[in-house]
Parts: sequence; C-alpha cells; structure tokens
Amino acid sequence: MKDNKIYNAALYCRLSLDDGSIGESGSIQTQKIILEEYAKIHEFKIYDIYIDDGYSGLNFNRPGFQRMIQDIQNDKVNLVITKDLSRFGRNYIETGYYTEHYFKDIGVRYIAINDGIDTINDNNDIAPFKNILNDMYSKDLSRKVKAAKRSRNQKGLYTAAQVPYGYKKGSNDKNHLIVDEEIRPIIKFIYRLALEGYGCPKIATILTEKGIYTPGYYKRINGDSRFARYKNQGWTYVTVRKILSDVVYLGHIESNKYEVINYKTKKRVPVPKERHLIIKNTHEPIISQSDFDSVQSMIASRTHSWIHTHENLFKGIIYCAHCGNRMALVYQKRKYGNVSHTYKCTTYMRNKDYCPRPNTLLYRQIKIIVEQELKYLINNINRDEFVDKLIERKKKVIFNDDIESKISKLEARKDKLYQLTKKIYDDALNEIIDTTTSSKMIKEYQEEQKKIVSEIETLKHQKQEESTIKNYKLLKEKVNVFLEFKELNSLIVHS
Repeated sequence: MKDNKIYNAALYCRLSLDDGSIGESGSIQTQKIILEEYAKIHEFKIYDIYIDDGYSGLNFNRPGFQRMIQDIQNDKVNLVITKDLSRFGRNYIETGYYTEHYFKDIGVRYIAINDGIDTINDNNDIAPFKNILNDMYSKDLSRKVKAAKRSRNQKGLYTAAQVPYGYKKGSNDKNHLIVDEEIRPIIKFIYRLALEGYGCPKIATILTEKGIYTPGYYKRINGDSRFARYKNQGWTYVTVRKILSDVVYLGHIESNKYEVINYKTKKRVPVPKERHLIIKNTHEPIISQSDFDSVQSMIASRTHSWIHTHENLFKGIIYCAHCGNRMALVYQKRKYGNVSHTYKCTTYMRNKDYCPRPNTLLYRQIKIIVEQELKYLINNINRDEFVDKLIERKKKVIFNDDIESKISKLEARKDKLYQLTKKIYDDALNEIIDTTTSSKMIKEYQEEQKKIVSEIETLKHQKQEESTIKNYKLLKEKVNVFLEFKELNSLIVHS
C-alpha cells in the first residue's frame, strides 16, 4: 500500500578521517548526489543536508548529527536517509538504539539505501547484523591503524599531528622533521639558562619579559588554525619543563607515550616511560647530548623550591657519609647579624634515630676545596697529549667500524638456529628423520649458537670501548672549555 504521508527528509552524510581529508571530500560529494537523487525519485521534500566530514562513526557526538536530532525534536524532520548503515554509525548498540527504538517511538522513518533498509517495512531483520558487522569493521580498522602507526614509528617516521616547537615538517617528506631556524636560537637560549642554574619558573619569567612568543601563539600567527584560541599570555613552568626534557631536541623521536584503551571512546591514557618507543638520530639535533644530560641532572636535583637567595652550586649532589641521603643547604644567624651557610644531612634534621650525625659542612669551605681540586686537575692535564694517548690506547682494541651491523646479523643467525633446532625436534618426534641424524644436527647447531653468543659478547665489549673513546673526546672538549675558569658555577659543577 502506498504511503501518502508527507515527508521532510534529512539527508545525512558522514566520512571519517581514516576515509578522507579535511573539507568536503569526493566521498561526501558522492553521498550527497546519491541521497539527492533518491529523494527526487521518491518525491521526498529535502529539509536539509547534514554533513559530518572527518568524524568517527563510533560515537554520535558529531555536530551535523546533533543538529539533525535537534531538528527532529523540533518536528522539522520526519525522515532520515543515509547511503548505508555505516554512514549513520558503526557502534552497533547506539546505531540500533536510534534505528530500532528512538526513531520508531517518535514516528521518524529511516532509510539506508544500499542496505535495503526502510523502517516503514517489516523486513529489516538484517539491520542488527549489519550494525554488528559495522562495529566489528571499526574494531578491526582500529587494530590495523595502531599496528600501521607503530610500524611507521619503528622506522623513525614522525606520525604525530602536532610538530614539536623548534621543528617543522619537511616540504617533500611530511614524516621528517627539519629545524625551524627562527626558533633554534630560542631553544638554545632556554637550555643555556638551565645550564646557568635557572629553574623552570625563572626561565618562564625571563622568556615572558623578553616578549618571546609562546609555542601555541607562535603556531597561531604562522597560520595553524588549531591554535586560533591561543593568546600570548606568557610562558609557564610546564611548557619550559617539557622543552627541557624532550629528547626530540637530541634528534630522536619518542612515541607510544599514550594509547587508546577503547576503540569506541577513543580515550587516551599515558603509557609508562619504560614502554615508550625511542628511535634515535632521525633528524637534526638542536641540543648536544652532554648539555641535555647536564640539564637532566640539574632538574633531578631540584627536589624543593629555594627558601633563600644564597647560591647553591652543589644542590642535590652532596650526600651524607653516614646514611647516604642528600644534604641540604641551611643557614643560621650568628651574632652581629652574620649568617652561616652549611650543608646538613636531611635525614638527621627529620629523624635522628635514622642518622645520628649531622655531618655539617661549611658551604664556603666546600666551594674553595672543589675550585682548588678542579684547577689542580685541569692544570695538570696536557690537552694535546693526555687525552690523545688515552684515545690511542683504546683505538688499538677497536678494529671493526660496523659493530652494530655485525651484532644484528649474529642475533638474526642465532634466532634462525633456534628455529632450525626446534624444527629438527619436531621432525624427530614425528619420525620424519631418524634419531641419529637429528642428534648430530642439533649438536652442530648448538655449538654454532655458543660461538655466536661469544662473538656477540666480544662485539658488545668493543662497542663499549668505542663509547669510552667518545667520552675521552668529550673530556677533551670540556677541558678546553673549563681550563681558564675564574669562578665556579653550576654549569662547571654539573658538567
């Protein structure tokens, strides 16, 4: 029987980010053409076209969809048409709620053209199964996207949506970072301030006073619409702390810092540090490893805010000889207004049962001793002979320039031998080969495995020797820098 009811149709189109690009893509245009043609043939009056371009079908918090629901509630729409069920949604529970209950209760007809679903008829038994299949498709797609992203990360490709402050994406390779030359001196300036002993709050204040744009505002004025809400309201401790701890400035990419726990909610949770994936030397560094390490050491030593303005060059690196805990700088007022600055054991100050001795050290005496010892050490090192001789001695041991490659090949061969041994065991159990032959082959493989393990250990030792040579060269550079120092400072102490 022909339905003579007058319908005001809502044509709904959706495309996820996995399917298309920003803006109305070709697929959205195709959906519109199909829906408009269908409405025209069946003489449905089109009230409006609702579009969600770049939105997942796993949840219904989409602007176009919500606007359509609002118009339905206001009695402006009594028919919803989509190209197929998957365009309406991929969460089978919520999709089923709308198509099987909500629309029926308020008298709204729903049509999914390609799936042959029309709620005016009673032959829509296939709809729930279609919804389940769409949900399974989304779950499988989510799994594949995760695996593909991890694979790209393991290859050293930069896959995050946001580019780190100080870098930009390559013009020819969007997965490769190149240094933003406008920001390079700012990153170096931040690290220099940290090496001079300034804390993150003070560095933030200095950057703000100098009128340096914050990372968010810098991206906004460079045309990134995602940062349109950002204003240049000043630097924060958090922003500075993030820059000072990010290995991206060493030329490394750190990924897998967050993970989606549910493909439907898309909620992200932080991943423990030990599970982060770090791929080294993927792009040009801005900061040297030695400066980065010195900054991390200085940050780690700052367990409490300063309660006085007196310099504290040895903060976090002086320990009690009795209990092994850190010593803190304290001051005490003496007669005639004099102040004495000393280091005392923090455990002793809190609980004398755990450490009965304060091990008090005068700050000025420690400073004088360290200065004298450093000057004595540096002045007795012949820069052109001492370090060069050490390097020469180590070089005699190093004879292979491709240690890492050799280790990888040996590891691969070791794994292959394990698989071969396992296969022989299985063949022997299944009587494919006789016991004598299998025992002989297994013995040969095990002997080769032992040799490989020995070779790997030797190569790893050589690799450590190479690392020692690098440290000697770094020592030589530091000696050159510190040879003529006049007064001790935080940079010299921590380096």
